[in-house]
Amino acid sequence: MVVLKLGIILVLILSFFWLFVFGPFYDHIATQLVVLIGVIGWNMLRFSLRETISLLKFCFPFVFTLFLFGLIFHFTRLLGRQDWLEDTFIKCIVFPSSLVFLKVLLSYITYLDILNLPISMKKRVDLITIKSAFSKGGLESGSNIKYRLKKYACLMIALYLYLYEEIENSNRLLRNRYQHLHEANK
Repeated sequence: MVVLKLGIILVLILSFFWLFVFGPFYDHIATQLVVLIGVIGWNMLRFSLRETISLLKFCFPFVFTLFLFGLIFHFTRLLGRQDWLEDTFIKCIVFPSSLVFLKVLLSYITYLDILNLPISMKKRVDLITIKSAFSKGGLESGSNIKYRLKKYACLMIALYLYLYEEIENSNRLLRNRYQHLHEANK
């Protein structure tokens, strides 16, 4: 049953990316806006308005940076292209919609699902660590947008260092528990 559930989730992820990120609807701005509104609505139903706003605030620096580079490329006419603004606008919609879609869809995978997978315990521990890392990535930030923009680089480095440390601690703890359970069963 777990394999079927994970298979369906994988098919949904691949379908989403095939249709909206790399496929036929990539350059349809109206479709991308509908998808973005849809996944944001789904996220609000699955979690909360507050968590959705927090997730969008998390995305904002990335989208802002992407938009800024798009403007620079457009005004410098990089590679002779005239469509940088349209392409950048699409990317600024696709990035948050794909991130929110993945977050919502992957939230349906529980720790029990991972534990029930027919794989080795070492791989289960690795998957639990990855799931934990994605969960920690959704932490709320108490700072306002203006402050976050000024401290963008510092925050990103601090976030990566924090997540790395937490992932390492969680992984070490899970491996230690697995080792003691394995030794106790011998």
